[in-house]
Parts: sequence; C-alpha cells; structure tokens
Amino acid sequence: RLTPPIIGTIFLFIIGVTWHGMALGGAGKIKPLHEGCDAMVNNGRWVPVNSCNEESRGTGYRDFGVTNYATCSSRGASGTYVWGWYDTESYTHCRFEQRDAKSIKKALNHRTIYFIGDSMTRNLYHASLRSMGMDSGAYDATQPKHADITNSIGSTTVEFRWAPLATDQVSALNDINSGVGMSAAEEEDTDAGGAGQFLGPDLIVLGGGTWDRLHVFATDEDKQSLAASIKDLAKEMRTARNSGTPVAWLIPTTINSNALNTEEKRDHMREEDVEEMRALHAESGILSSSSFVIDGPGFTMDRVSESYDGVHYPPFIYDAGAQILANAMDWLLPEKEIKSELPIPPQPGKMANPFLGLMMLCFVFIGLMFFDGFLGFSFLASLFVKDAMPNDLYEEAFSALHKKMKLPAIEYERGPSSSSSVFSSAMSIVSSGGTWGKSEKSNSNNSAGQAAHRSNSSVDQKSNATTVDEEIAALLGGNNSDIEIAMRK
Repeated sequence: RLTPPIIGTIFLFIIGVTWHGMALGGAGKIKPLHEGCDAMVNNGRWVPVNSCNEESRGTGYRDFGVTNYATCSSRGASGTYVWGWYDTESYTHCRFEQRDAKSIKKALNHRTIYFIGDSMTRNLYHASLRSMGMDSGAYDATQPKHADITNSIGSTTVEFRWAPLATDQVSALNDINSGVGMSAAEEEDTDAGGAGQFLGPDLIVLGGGTWDRLHVFATDEDKQSLAASIKDLAKEMRTARNSGTPVAWLIPTTINSNALNTEEKRDHMREEDVEEMRALHAESGILSSSSFVIDGPGFTMDRVSESYDGVHYPPFIYDAGAQILANAMDWLLPEKEIKSELPIPPQPGKMANPFLGLMMLCFVFIGLMFFDGFLGFSFLASLFVKDAMPNDLYEEAFSALHKKMKLPAIEYERGPSSSSSVFSSAMSIVSSGGTWGKSEKSNSNNSAGQAAHRSNSSVDQKSNATTVDEEIAALLGGNNSDIEIAMRK
C-alpha cells in the first residue's frame, strides 16, 4: 500500500529537480553578451545564402554550421556572400546577432567613440557609422584621405584620428590619457564632471601596422625603433584601460598581394610581410593589452579576392567587422546611468498657423449657426438619407429637453425650408439679445407675447402628443384607449 505513493513522490521530486535545472541552465531570456563570449565573437565565415530567407538560412546551418548572420541581405541570391557566426552551445549564452541601428544607438547613447589608426581603421569607422543608420564611406576622390573625421548621431560622437604609424598612435593615446586635444563634446563632459576632470572617450578602437611595415622596417635601426614604439603603444593602451576606457585592437586585414598597385608595396607589404607585423604586435603585448581584439583576417580571409587594391575591401566586408564590434560592446560598454533631461517645451507661437486657425473659426461658425456638432459634415448624410438634416436632428434632440425644463417649445417643420427657418430663428435670438431691456413697455409686450406663445405651444404639444400616440397605436396594432390602459397598468 505504501509503495505506489512513495514511488510517485520520488518521481515528482525527480521531475521537479530536472525542471529546476533546465530553468537555470537552459535557454532563457536573451541578455547582453558576457565577457566569456570574447573567444567566439570572431568565429564565423562568409556563406552564399540569402540571409533574409528562412529556407536559405536553414541551408546555411546544414551546410556551413552558421546560425546567425551579421546582415539581412538578399545579395547571397546573386552569388555574393554574407557573414555569419558559427553555432554556439546554448549553455554559453553567446548568441550573436545582427545589431540594427536602433539598438546600436541605444547602446551608444551619450557616449564618445574614438577610432585611431590607418585606412583599415578608417573603413571600420565608416562601417560603424553605417550600422547606426548614417550613409558614410562612399567613394569620394574629392575628400582628403589622411585627415581626422568627426560625426555625431544624436547624442553619440564618433571620431576618427588619422594615425597610421605606431608613433602617431602613441602620441594620440598619450593626448587622450592626459586630457590634451579634447573636442567640443569632451570639453562639455569635463565641465559636467568637474573642473580639470577629463572623462575621456567611452571606447577606443586602434589599428595599424601596414604603414610601419612599409615605411619604417628597412634597416635594423628602424626595426628596433619600431619595436620600442609598439611597446610604448601597449603601455599607453594599459594606461587607458586602467583609467576605465576599454581599448579594442583591429588586427590588420588580409593583404591581396597580387593586387598591390605599387612596386614599393609589392616589395614590403605583401601578406607574409604583414603577417610578420601581426606576430610582432602579439609578442610586444598589443593583444594582451587590449580589452578586445577584432580579428581582421577572420572576416577578410575568405574574401581576399575582392580586395581591389590589395589592401582595402568593398564596404560590405567592413560591415561584418562593425557587427563583430557591435556585439562585443555588450561587455565592453556596460550600461551607463544618464540623468534624465527635461524636454524643452515649444515657445508660444512656434506652432501657430494663421490659415489653420481661420479654418477652425469657420468650422465653429458652421457648427453654431447650422446646429451641426460635426462642423458641417453632417450635411453630407442628408444627400443619401431623407430627413437627416442636422437642424432636424437638433430639434428632435432638444425639443424634449425644452419641454422638461419648461422652456419655450421648439417649433420646426420638416423639409427643405426647415434649415432656413432655424437659421432665421438663431439670428433673431442673437438680434433680440442686443435689444434686451430697452424699455418696460417692450418688456411687457414681450411678456404678453411669451404668454401667448406658451398657450399656443401647449396646444401644439397636445396635438403633437396626440399624433405621436396615434402613430404608436398604428404600429402596435391597437387604439389609443388600449395603449393608455396598458400604460396605467
């Protein structure tokens, strides 16, 4: 007798424990990515699928192991590839996805982002602006190539500082760490934070190495000087991190050696030469000094044939790098407390429009003079429905009220002439208001007239009541006496 209850209790206990474990360790609400996702955010590939089509996305998972895509684009249908992340285990809670402009602008609200480096970093800068909804990075030969750029999107400031050499990057980081060379937005932050207190940017993205390999790698002395500059750069990166500013490093993208368009580049900046610079950066502590590393070769290796000059890629290639960075911002940029700002109300008259005001006065005049609560539009119904003039509806609605409140009865006649009669009555009421209290004689005459009017109204009301009773009796199939007896009961 005791065995079944005991077995049932044990079974329910096991189910409860299993359910609790699934609730804690299984898939739940999607939360911001944690720092442990750092090792997987660069793991992906380019796949030839239409990422906007669910069937094609399924093919990407079955054939390539890619579950989430950096862009929703139908370019895959025409042979162009799209970037996607490899599948991750659910227990890692690392679900990478495309970040749209709204979510990125929300994450970067009231923040300042610096991109410091060479043309590769500049292309990533433009891709980040595109991910926020700005049309940026279009081919334009009239714009200076080696210049600083500043853009603002809402409350977010995104700056690029041209610093192709390691020495340039050391100088730029030193200025930031010491609070020198602030922009206007940074000066406002300094004022808000207190006199002499430099808040600095919220994120710094660094990148370089190709110009160092091209211009300062010819002799042993150049190599030693470059190694020292790279170590100084790593030191400045650690200083920025210690001050609370995360630093991301962009590893130089893959070089298409056969497409290099100058003899100097083909001699000193081939893929194997740049790979040597990547190794030097790792040995000198650049990667370990970074808060996050964007794997440039990771999202360009498969598309190296699309590098038109050996160094740069089409804009959509850098869009993949911008999405990798946007996903990493979940742990690089924790939520920032922002003091709510009271909205400034519009000044009086700012939204005024004389024409619209005159139009409203006309509508009000029509509504008052023609007894139409819908500002004259009820007259349209009278074109299709008989006896639906607004003044008729007004009379039917308010005649009972006048009778109840013992006010002068409203006399009306149905038909086309009723509208003019009502308008004449309204105008006579207005005109009578101007002659109020002229003399006692006129008042007595008015009183006598009102008394006569009341007697006539009472007769009319009786006759109208009789007519209404007769209509009701006809509808109910009886006579007036039967209806009166039924109403008394």
